[in-house]
Amino acid sequence: MALLLLSPSVCSALSAAPVSSWYDSGVRLPSSSLEGKVMPTGSQVWPAIGGTAGFHRGAGRLGKKRARLAPAASDSMFLDEAAALRALDFPLSEAELISAAKAFLFYGQGTEKPELLAPEFVFMGPYVGGADGLPRDEYLKAVGGFDLKAAAQHCQAHTASMSAAFPDLNPRFHHFRADPLDAGRVWFTSQASGTDGAACSLKFDASGLAIKYTIGHVMERSLGNTGGLGGIFGPAYAIGRPLPFPEARPWRPSKRYRLLQAVGQFVAFLNERKK
Repeated sequence: MALLLLSPSVCSALSAAPVSSWYDSGVRLPSSSLEGKVMPTGSQVWPAIGGTAGFHRGAGRLGKKRARLAPAASDSMFLDEAAALRALDFPLSEAELISAAKAFLFYGQGTEKPELLAPEFVFMGPYVGGADGLPRDEYLKAVGGFDLKAAAQHCQAHTASMSAAFPDLNPRFHHFRADPLDAGRVWFTSQASGTDGAACSLKFDASGLAIKYTIGHVMERSLGNTGGLGGIFGPAYAIGRPLPFPEARPWRPSKRYRLLQAVGQFVAFLNERKK
């Protein structure tokens, strides 16, 4: 194995302009193509190849091989997110929307500061809230003050077991981004340890008040041990204490669905025999 020794002057030159990620700046990337450029940490403008795909942390220079991929990245099938966000012309910037979303989540998902919720606010889960969502006042009553550990006194075996199994349950919210097609909406991901990742969103009005909160939509049902269930249903199923209704149990194909699959397989078999 060869060992490459660098002089102090070379090392100093290499460390003078560290490459960082566009995530650090919090700025949505512009659509451009800059080959052979290195952006130093702290820069407010970050290069991109087509669309809004920027430099990855530590990626360094954009080589010729990667530059040849630029035409594919600029195809119309890839939305120009920066342009789409500008076209929405929403009064609040992406940074302001993300800040509002994090404040909402920090204050007990809005229950500790009801003034963060607009009068028309609704809450929606895959099964909770019905077609139109749970109205503001009902949401505050249902969710306000809910403590998974304290609830063990009221829910007995189900929640008591969950409290023991998940003493430090943390939703680990991450990947906040503004929706370039729906003005005022912020999407983010929640993935507590051992559970599926769930897509969540908060939608705000022009004044920054929350008008809709959606949670529990599982993104990858094969992750974790929650049976592809979101919200509180997942952890309950994981510890062997599923809630006592069908919606709180993993999905199972119906007889009609299985019959339809069998018919499709039979038709495919017949077509294969004709060849």
